[in-house]
Amino acid sequence: MKLNNIWGYGHLFGFSGIDGRNRYYNDFIGKTTHKPLEFEFGNGEWVRFSFPIAGRKSFRAVTGDFVDAKTGSGDFYIAFVSADVLVGYSPVLPVFTSQHKHGHRITRGIDVWFRGQNAYAVYHKPMENGLHKFVISHAANWSLARGDAFHYMNTDIETLKASRYTYFKNMPKCRDKRYERLYYKALAVNKVNVYSPTGNIPCRWTTPDRVPHRHMWLWDSVFHAMSIVTYNGELAKDALRAVFSMQRENGLIGATMTPDGVTDMTQPQVLAWGVWSVYQKTGDKAFLKECVGSLDRYLTWDMQNRDANKNGLLEWFTEPEYTESKCGESGQDNSPRFEFTEEMDAVDFSAFMVHDALYLSKIYAELGDTASAEKWMNVSENVKTKMNELLWDEEDGVYYDRLMSGKLTKVLTPSSFFPLLAGVPTKAQAEKMVKTLTDPSLLWTNTPLATVSKKHPMYSTDMWRGGVWLNLNYFVYLGLKRYGYDEIAATLREKTLETVLKWYKKCGSIYEFYDPEDKVAPWLCDRKNKALKKPNWRKRTHSITDFHWSSCFTLLWIQGIDY
Repeated sequence: MKLNNIWGYGHLFGFSGIDGRNRYYNDFIGKTTHKPLEFEFGNGEWVRFSFPIAGRKSFRAVTGDFVDAKTGSGDFYIAFVSADVLVGYSPVLPVFTSQHKHGHRITRGIDVWFRGQNAYAVYHKPMENGLHKFVISHAANWSLARGDAFHYMNTDIETLKASRYTYFKNMPKCRDKRYERLYYKALAVNKVNVYSPTGNIPCRWTTPDRVPHRHMWLWDSVFHAMSIVTYNGELAKDALRAVFSMQRENGLIGATMTPDGVTDMTQPQVLAWGVWSVYQKTGDKAFLKECVGSLDRYLTWDMQNRDANKNGLLEWFTEPEYTESKCGESGQDNSPRFEFTEEMDAVDFSAFMVHDALYLSKIYAELGDTASAEKWMNVSENVKTKMNELLWDEEDGVYYDRLMSGKLTKVLTPSSFFPLLAGVPTKAQAEKMVKTLTDPSLLWTNTPLATVSKKHPMYSTDMWRGGVWLNLNYFVYLGLKRYGYDEIAATLREKTLETVLKWYKKCGSIYEFYDPEDKVAPWLCDRKNKALKKPNWRKRTHSITDFHWSSCFTLLWIQGIDY
């Protein structure tokens, strides 16, 4: 078992909801900084704890909740023991710095810094081997922080250390040794991005990244569940239950959810696919029964509220006043697809409906409800027919979005190939699509797939304007395999993993998206604005580090799992 041993900027560091109660509000969540053994905490105001150990440092493990290192001055270890408390040992004492001035006092031998609703306490004692045992605690006031620091000084660190390592030892073994450290890194990202029940969310739930996003997203949660179910079926079911728990009475499931509420926009409908995938791994038919009614109401809501022209195809809600991100509902918010004044029948929204209606039909059939199974099979087939009638472009050999005026947009993106995943094209159409897909002057870049054609004037490293995303690649990969293009699918998988591995080796992170030419480092890719030369997410959000769904698809591909 080879855990991640690379220290780099931006690794998430926090207590996982897998191990106990953690917090969404005033979360004591950290990121590693550019300096080895320096941690920065806080979604808003920041504080840092650093360990200025001179000389060479080699890392045994750098995970989302513990770091184990060897230094020239002695061993170093730090780990979360609870949502607000870190314990460990070090050759030197931790140094506290903060964004703003804090009050400071020493009480019963414990250093406490406090300001407003946050207090931080550091307690330390010398060990017989010359190291310092320490506790760092965070609380709402100085008295609580001091009390926790004093209490947790009794922690048996070696027992805690063994427990943290055992978590990874109990995971399925990595099937491809080329990617072993990357595989365990993906597992660590999966773990740290889990919250315990909070507010209106009654079970454990997942987030794309606890810094800076921290909320729950619809399709992200599905992708998390599809990966997590390969090693923890109950947690995967919780990830989906959490989404269903926030469904409105009218059937809407919002794009973004918090413990307090939900947005009015939705997101790509992949929930039935996710529920079926979890069922296939767990065999829990009761889970199907638990979810089927919510799925039915949700897909019905989509059909009733996202087909304004009543032609059987779906349209995303767009945000005309928000020029930086025109269509958050699609999940591809700043894609050039949406640079039109007209609404449009969306190729991806419609393909997702074909796909998810098919899986809802499978779920009903598995539960013995043949009438409902037939109903949703008919929905799937009807949308499929309309896509071939209205969205297919014979000349280009691909599907496009269609403006309300009836004109195809001719903006080529990976969404044009999602019909392969849903089984929409004929074999003859699929053959034409594959020729377009693999054209190196379009989307088949050094690291495919660019999220817009290289010929488009907006092509760049910026998010959905060129940046490569693992979820889209996975959709197209499955579509290629569905039509028998296994070699091309394998090439797409290998090229994607090679890029993820390349940049992981440089910084130890798995990123939100990547440069399609594979020349610009992910942290230097544009993201709705020009990137900073030295990444600092507080000043300018870059391609997110330790991004959850990227880790999920990395894990699925390494383990050879196709849904």
